[in-house]
Amino acid sequence: MKRRFALILAALLIGPALADEQPAESDAQKQPRTLGQKAVLHIYYYAPKTLEITYVDSYLFKDEDACRNAISAALQIAVPFAGDGDMVSAKCVGMNPPEAITQPGKRAEPDGTTQL
Repeated sequence: MKRRFALILAALLIGPALADEQPAESDAQKQPRTLGQKAVLHIYYYAPKTLEITYVDSYLFKDEDACRNAISAALQIAVPFAGDGDMVSAKCVGMNPPEAITQPGKRAEPDGTTQL
């Protein structure tokens, strides 16, 4: 019963993040793009004595607030599946590109260049 509840809860958490995936028919061999995702939740499984990471799960979210809100539920789902005494932690990472990429300005000419 607990396992079914955990799987249903995982589907509810992960479903909205993956809802935008629609691979093109001609690009069946390529990995689908998920546009509009601004945050990623990493769930780390690690050995308590050596602090060696044994496994990492990653889930995409629309924004950082949704990612942070999902941390406690994700940990409740992940902890029972940790094997051999592994410990579990989670972290949200925002994916905001630098300003220079989103709004490119005029390029600065290097010193000593001339226009032809």
